Amino acid sequence: MGVLWVLLLVAGFTILEREEFTPITGVPIGKNFPAHSLIQLASDKPTLLIFCHPYCPCSRASLHELDQLMTETANKISVIIVFTIPKGIAPGWEQGDLWKSATSMQGVKVLRDQDGLEAERFGVQGSGHALLYDSSGKLFFSGGITPSRGHEGDNPGRSAIASFVLTGHALVDHTPVFGCPLL
Repeated sequence: MGVLWVLLLVAGFTILEREEFTPITGVPIGKNFPAHSLIQLASDKPTLLIFCHPYCPCSRASLHELDQLMTETANKISVIIVFTIPKGIAPGWEQGDLWKSATSMQGVKVLRDQDGLEAERFGVQGSGHALLYDSSGKLFFSGGITPSRGHEGDNPGRSAIASFVLTGHALVDHTPVFGCPLL
């Protein structure tokens, strides 16, 4: 009986670990800012978009990493958090804890993406997907800014964005996205 218990415990932890380190697939549609997007690029500095599902528990870590990133880059980026709202959901549904956290962040603009139209335009599928564009609309980074699902700490995504903003160069231009599906 004890061996069965241990096997079930090992199987459970294996499933949890696989979930924690399995990224969402999805690649931005193009290397340039979508022409038909309603989102505005900053004209004087890079623009960082972060797409979030309003109730994805993993996105809390992305918002904490974003806060750290803004401190590292001394606010030298324009940040827009885009909350994706699935089709058929009434306005106001998105205004839970994550929305409140996002709107309380200094220097951040928060937008609603009704029916996921902007997420589709940009080709993102996972909550926490970050896209960094220069002021001309060229894509420089696409990916997540957390080391795994719902975890905070040093990670290649946050480092790449900070490096690009501060030096104009980054070691990587994409990283995996660890978050819930947007739609």
